[in-house]
Order: sequence, then structure tokens, then C-alpha cells
Amino acid sequence: MLYGVSYYPEHKTKEDLAWDIKLLKESGINTVRMGEFSWCRMEPEPGRYDFTWLDPVIEELGNAGIRTIVGTPTACPPAWMVEQWPDMLYQDNRGVRRPFGGRRHGCYNHEKFREDCAAIATAIGRHYGANPYIAGFQIDNELAQEGTGRCTCPTCQKKFQAWLERKYGDIHTFNRRSGAIFWSQEYTGFTQIHPPVNAIEPGAQTQIRDFYENPTVRLEFERFSSECQIEFQNIQADILKAHTSYPVTTNGTGLATNSIDYYKGFENLDRYAFDYYPNLRDAWVDSFPYAFGRGVKPGVPFWVLEFMSGGGHRFGGSGRLQPNPGALKQAVVQSFAQGAELILHFQFRSFPVGAEQLNYAIVDMDGIPRRRYYEMQETAALLKQLEPLAGAGFPSEVGILLNYDSHWALNIKPVNETEFTYLDFARKLYYNLECIGIHADVLSSDSRPADLAGYKALVLPASIILSEERARALKEYVASGGLLISTFLTSVKNEDNVGYTSPLPANMTEVFGVTVQEVEPVFETSRASLELHLDGQDLRPDASSDRMSVDGTVSDDARSSLLGENAVPGRGTIVTTDNAWSELLAGEAASLGVYTTTYKAGSAVISQHPYGAGSAVYIGTDLPDKDWRALFDHLLSPICQWKDEIPPHEGIQVVSRIRDNTRIYYLFNFSGQETTVSIPEGKTDILSGQQLEQKLTLKPNDFIVIG
Repeated sequence: MLYGVSYYPEHKTKEDLAWDIKLLKESGINTVRMGEFSWCRMEPEPGRYDFTWLDPVIEELGNAGIRTIVGTPTACPPAWMVEQWPDMLYQDNRGVRRPFGGRRHGCYNHEKFREDCAAIATAIGRHYGANPYIAGFQIDNELAQEGTGRCTCPTCQKKFQAWLERKYGDIHTFNRRSGAIFWSQEYTGFTQIHPPVNAIEPGAQTQIRDFYENPTVRLEFERFSSECQIEFQNIQADILKAHTSYPVTTNGTGLATNSIDYYKGFENLDRYAFDYYPNLRDAWVDSFPYAFGRGVKPGVPFWVLEFMSGGGHRFGGSGRLQPNPGALKQAVVQSFAQGAELILHFQFRSFPVGAEQLNYAIVDMDGIPRRRYYEMQETAALLKQLEPLAGAGFPSEVGILLNYDSHWALNIKPVNETEFTYLDFARKLYYNLECIGIHADVLSSDSRPADLAGYKALVLPASIILSEERARALKEYVASGGLLISTFLTSVKNEDNVGYTSPLPANMTEVFGVTVQEVEPVFETSRASLELHLDGQDLRPDASSDRMSVDGTVSDDARSSLLGENAVPGRGTIVTTDNAWSELLAGEAASLGVYTTTYKAGSAVISQHPYGAGSAVYIGTDLPDKDWRALFDHLLSPICQWKDEIPPHEGIQVVSRIRDNTRIYYLFNFSGQETTVSIPEGKTDILSGQQLEQKLTLKPNDFIVIG
């Protein structure tokens, strides 16, 4: 387990550096990250490289057992470079160039800038590639951060046009596939196609209000820009790998903050790595980013290169809350429990200068160690105790399938901006599975069928773009015995971001046994009630079952029979409401959910249908959390062998691992109050060796590892 901090020796006086190194040595950590913002020191003038200021720090820390991750400094091109190549500056969707004076001001497609980045990566690789005190290399820093992932400069415009021409071959094919005839937008050549005027990039400003552009052009520009960021990154990755055997990676910024397809972006890197700043003040620490991290490079542990350290001031906005005493330690152990191999706090000591001055850190600007430093010290010692558990596996029998095309498409053309976003919805489904003791993997929907075959169930949230090829793979998965749980907005558009003209869900109606009859957003003022019927159904392929009528309505008699022959009316029935989106279903499938109010009364909204050796569920609306849990429990508990033995407790997160076919549970109390948890008989506190009673009390910000 690698644990430590980001550190910036280039900022320090000789005295401060000596004091900080003393504290770092005494802290018990074993890893630091350095160098990622120091290009002007590493290359003070073109072609002259200087590492003499960094070498003694790496050596002194290394002699104390603290290894260094060295960053390539390409997020901060120096002033002399901008002066040399003035056209290398990043241009946003408004046509505004970023001047020197911040960071991330370089265009990632500019050839001379790329050459300079390759040269500094080469110098770093040659100098540090075989250094015994190195732990790995980080390329750049937070690619596309702060609205720098969608450059529209002349270089990028020409490259985008060439990219489209390579993909489509000729302009007539592009016009046909994109529906360019709409609003008379047909082109006579690719040089007429420009980057979109408006951007979905986080923080982007709308250039022209109420300007609605071709959805195909907009999606293609997202794909193109993501590929260019990956290409830029991989130039450095290939260079570093030629000079070192240490891991090479970069730091992502969450699942899709910067709209880079991380499933593709980390294929050429040795670890998936990301930055995570959860609230640690009486708050649930979301484990969805960790599940995503395990799925980007399955079987390879992930790294957290920047992690929460403290509160007070921040980069911008109103500041961050300080973590509760014990919360840093709890959160680091949670990250370890979820599969992290490395966690580095950002940062060690607060900056007195620069744009990030006064920011949160382990140690304040005065360098005096206080509670956060001593808690880090305790955590470093604790992680050494936990290291023997690092090889334990994850009992994941359910996979959640994500794809960036749907994320981008639903940002380009939202369906209900106030109620629904793609990633938040996927996170909600993951969370509700977690709350009933089912731990899902988060995977790319482009995963190979062989990699999905081992999952007992797959969840497909709002996959509005679904190619015919992916639809065939999902059909084969169900036919082979799998359970597919799909939600509203499934397979509405093809890979060109063009709507299917066949009944929805396109290419999947025979699997689900339904077609979508009518759709609309659901607002606070238009909610309708529905009933879930979760008892008494046998949906094996040879089993008879009540079906909805062709028009999707369900009779009262059929509604009662769905509860089972001996069921009491109302038992197994849940009355709830819709949310975000509504789809009315019709077909031969059995109904699990029926509308009971408004004009929709009697129409099916949730269905289940046998297909081959498996079955497929279609859920035509969003539900409250408690009802998602009931539905998932009904569908998955009968088939999931590794569901947690520990019953759900509000505010208690359970992380389940398997070692030698034996369960290990990590329990984290995020409730903010003392909580008593029921656990199975015969469990032991792994850290203390103490036998545990079946009632276990956890204080706020406390955790325990039991087996």
C-alpha cells in the first residue's frame, strides 16, 4: 500500500525544505508526488534541462524509505515557450485564447507544443527511469481540467475536419448519416464543418443562446476531442515506457468531469488513477468512483493521486469544511478497502503564494504539525497492519454498463435538465444496489462479451445510444442465461446520434417483449402514481405468466394474479410515484409495474420477459430510492450468492471482500452519530483479534474490519 502526499520542493527555501523533509520522514508515509507543475525549473530555457534542485530531495526521501512519483510538467508551459509559439494557446468555444498566467493554456494538438512535451518527457525518462527511489510517473496533470478539453483553434479545426473525412470517407455519406438536410445544413466539403459553437464542457460559457446545432457534429466533436487528449497523453506514455519499468499513468478527474473517455484513455497506461475530494464532515463517502476505478482496468489496482486532506480555503468558491477527527483515517481505509493501491493527500503544506494560496493541506502554512498530520501518521501505521488483506477479491456478480456516447448525447440534448443526468442516475442505481448488500462492478458497455459472461445480471442505465452490434451482444448475454435490467431511454439513437425509426427500444424489442408507446419528462407538477407487483412470478422460459395486453394495459384480474395464486391482495404491492422520465410499455412481457393515476392508469411501466435461457427487465421510469431497493432485491437476491450477510443500516457503508473463499467486511460509519449494527455470529475484529458480539456499536467516523 502506497500512502503519502503531494509535495512541491520548488517553492521552498532551504530552511523550509529541511523542516518539511524532517516531518515527512517522521510521518510514516512511503510515497510523495513531485514535479508536475515545475517546467520552468526543469527546463529554464529551451533545450537546457536541470534536475539538480529535485535530485537531492528524491535521494534524501528515498534513503528514508519514501519513494517519489515524478510528474511531467506539461500542464504548465513556461513563458518562454508561449513567447516562442504564440499560436499554441488554447482557444475556447467563444474564440477566446487563454493567455499565459494560469495553467493548461496550451493546445494539446499544436505540433510544436507536442514536440516540446515529448522532449521534456524524454529528459525525465532518461534521468529518472531507473532511479531506485522512484515509484512511478504521472503524465501532465488533470487533462482537460478547468475547461481546456475542447480547443477550437485553427489547428484543432483543421484536424477535426480531417478526422471526419477519414471516418466518413466522403461528404455525401456524412450528410446522409448526420441528417444534414435538416435546416438545410448539407455540406459540399469537410472544410465547411466547424467545431460546435456551444460546448457541454464543465464551466463552458454559452456563446450564442438558443443556437441548436446538428447532434451528430456535436457528438463527433466530443469523440474527436477525447481522442486528441488521449493521443497527447500517449505520446508521453510511450516515451516514458521506453525508459522505465515503473508504472506510468495520469490523474483523471472523476468519471467524466472532463469528458475524456477513460475506458479508452487508460488502455495504454499501467494504472487507472484519479483525484477524489469527498466531503468528510458527517457525510457519506460515495464508493461509485472506486467501483468505476476497478472497472477501467479490471484486475489492476487503481491509484488515487490526489485525495482530500483538510478544509478552510480552496481554489475557488466558498471553501471546504474541515474533516471530522478520525474522518481522514476512515476515508483512507475506505479507499484501501475499495481496491486502491496508492493514496496521496493533496497536499502536504499549504501554499502561501500563487492561485492556490492558503489551500487545504495536511500541514498549515506555518509548518506546525497539528491534528491532520498526526492522523496521517496514525493512518500510515494502520495501513501497514492492513497490507496482508490487499489481495482479497471482490464478490461482484452484477455489472453496471456505462458508455461515454450516452453521457455526451444526454448533455448535448438533455431530456429533463432539472431532474436527470446520466452519471447521477447510474450512481443512484449503484448506491441502491450497495444499500441492499449487492456490490456491483461499473464497466464499459463496450466490454467484450466474454468479459461480461460471468455476471449474473447486467444493469444498463439510460443507454440512449446503443449500436446494433452492442444490442446483439446484450441479446446473446440474455439468451445464454443472464438477467438484463435496462431502464428508460434505452436504444433510442444509433452511434451517429441519430434516432432509430424502428420501435423502441430499437433492436431490443424481442428481448424485452415490449415496445415503448409514449414518452414524456416527469416534473414535480406532473408525477403519477404506480404500483410495483413483486410477488409470485415465475419467468422461466417454459413458465406461464400473466402478460400485459397488446396496448400495454393490465386488467384488475391480471394485476391480482401477478401477486401469486395464494397471495393476499396488496401483499407484495408497493405504491410509489414516477420521476424524471416516463415510458408507457406494451407487448407480451409480464408487468411488474403499472400506472394507477392520470390518463396513464392501467398502462404498464415496468416489465420482465423470458428470452432464451435468461430474462430481460425494462424499467420505464425513475423511482424513489427505497423502491429501487425493493425492485432490485426482488430481481437479484434469488440469484446473487454473495449478497452481504449484514443487514442494511442507515449511514453504514459495508465493503465486502473475499480471501480464501472467506468473507471480509469493512464497516464504515458515515452517519455522524453512534450506530449499532447487527452482524452474523462468530465474527472477529481482524485488527485486534477480538471475538465480536452480534450487536456492534460504531462511533461517528469509526470503522472496523471483521472476518
